[in-house]
Amino acid sequence: MSRALEDDHGSFAVIDLVAHLYRGGAEDRGALAKIWSRYSDATVSERKTTGFEMVRMHHATLTRMFRDDPDGDYLDIEDVRMTWEEFVDALRDATGASADEPASPENAKSYDALERPVMQRNQSFSNLAKDLEEVIAAARSPGTSADNTPEGSTRGIQRISSSGMLLGIGCSSREPSLRGGNAFHAGMTVRSEDLKSRLEKNATQ
Repeated sequence: MSRALEDDHGSFAVIDLVAHLYRGGAEDRGALAKIWSRYSDATVSERKTTGFEMVRMHHATLTRMFRDDPDGDYLDIEDVRMTWEEFVDALRDATGASADEPASPENAKSYDALERPVMQRNQSFSNLAKDLEEVIAAARSPGTSADNTPEGSTRGIQRISSSGMLLGIGCSSREPSLRGGNAFHAGMTVRSEDLKSRLEKNATQ
């Protein structure tokens, strides 16, 4: 992954870049959709590989989010974060990155622990991260966080990763206990059935 957006706090998590574009204007969301489409086209064969079944499922959900909600009217950023975590976690398992760097109690909700091993093991995901960085860097002038910039933010990019994952490493598992249980999901912004309903409603309009 390039360091085009690195500052004195280090590089951004990929979820920071995804969230920045998703919460931006029409041009930003259009750029995100274009980058995701390019990534999707480049990984068709990969997602058909044995062991990538969960990757394929979560990829399809993210694709619908970016395609069917172009104005960001139907979904909260936490919906995107949860699906992103499940997608990358599934990639972490499918690529063998989880075996290389098993999660520990200390980093179980770290985006770095989630994303970095996948970038090291999977070139297509690394390319996706690079494309996101380059698009955002091209739209922003050089500089680091200023005094009047919200803490944890630079160039308008909020470091939502600093608060940790919503679900945690292991969230792509089918075992509910690894994802915090049903009580946890009941308290989230949008439950899976609500998310499906929103996307389907938008697709028919």
